[in-house]
Amino acid sequence: MKKFDYSAPATVDEALKLLNEYRDRAAVLAGGTDLVIALHEREHDTDCIVDISKLSDLRYIEVDDGIVRVGPLSSFTDLENSEYIRGNVRSLYEAAYTLGSPQIRNLGTIGGNLINASVAGDSITAFMALDSTLVFKSESGRREVKLVDYYTDENKIRSDELLTEVYFDAPGENSATTYVKLGKRNALVIVVLGLGLLLERDEENVCTKAQVVIGAVSRFPVRVASIEEYLLGKTISWETFAPCAEMLSEVVQELIPTRASLPYKKESVKGVSNKAFRNILESFGIDSKEEKLV
Repeated sequence: MKKFDYSAPATVDEALKLLNEYRDRAAVLAGGTDLVIALHEREHDTDCIVDISKLSDLRYIEVDDGIVRVGPLSSFTDLENSEYIRGNVRSLYEAAYTLGSPQIRNLGTIGGNLINASVAGDSITAFMALDSTLVFKSESGRREVKLVDYYTDENKIRSDELLTEVYFDAPGENSATTYVKLGKRNALVIVVLGLGLLLERDEENVCTKAQVVIGAVSRFPVRVASIEEYLLGKTISWETFAPCAEMLSEVVQELIPTRASLPYKKESVKGVSNKAFRNILESFGIDSKEEKLV
C-alpha cells in the first residue's frame, strides 16, 4: 500500500475544500467497508484519505413535508432501527436487515453503498424502487441526480463532489413497498438477485403507480418498464400479479442472454417475484391465495 496523507475534516465545507484541492487523487472514507479493501488490493491510487466518518451533519433519517431524507453516513443499522423506516418504508427495512453481518450493517454507510455501486448492493435496488434522488455538493455548487440516472458516465459523482443526501417521496397510506433478495453464504447473505417494488392504488383498488427494479442481474439495477406499464390501471390482486414471475424471467433472459448463471436466475426470479408480490398484497391486507403460487 502506498503512503498517503490523511485528513479528518470537522465540517462538510472543510471536506469539500480538500476534495477540490486533491480532485482525482483523493479518496473519501466513510464506513470503510469497501475502501479499505480497495487500498489493500491496490485498486485505489490515492494521495489523500478524506475521512468524513465523524461528520454528524451527514448522519440522519428525517421526514420533512412528505419527503424522507437520509444522510449518506447513516448506517444500515440506522435504517433497520428507525421506527419510521420500519413502519412506513418496508423495502428499505428489508434491504437493511438482510444486508451482510451485524458488523457490516454497523459500519457500512448508505452513501458508500450507493456511490461504490457494487453489483450486489442491496440498498441501490430498494432506493431506486422509491425513485430516490441523490444530492451532491462541491465548492462550486449543488447538483441533484435521480438514482435511476446516476449510473452513467455523465452523472457519476465528480472528484470534487460529496454525496450529502438521498431523498424520496414518503410512501402514502395507499402505497406498499418491499424488497426481496435471493442470497448465498448465510454468514454474509450476499445477494444473487434482488427485487424492489413500490405500488400505489386508488380507492377502487386499482394500481396508479408501479415502480419495479431488478438488481444483481446486470451491472446496475434496472427499472422494469414493461412490468410497470403492465400493472398500471389493473386491480391489485394475485390474479394480476401472477404473470409477473414469467415476465421477470423474460427480463433476465434479455439482460444476461449469454451469462452462465442465466438458467439459474431465470428460474430463481420467479420465486423472488412471487414472494415480493405476496408482500405487497399482505401490506394492502389482500388475500395472496398462496395455494395458486407456482
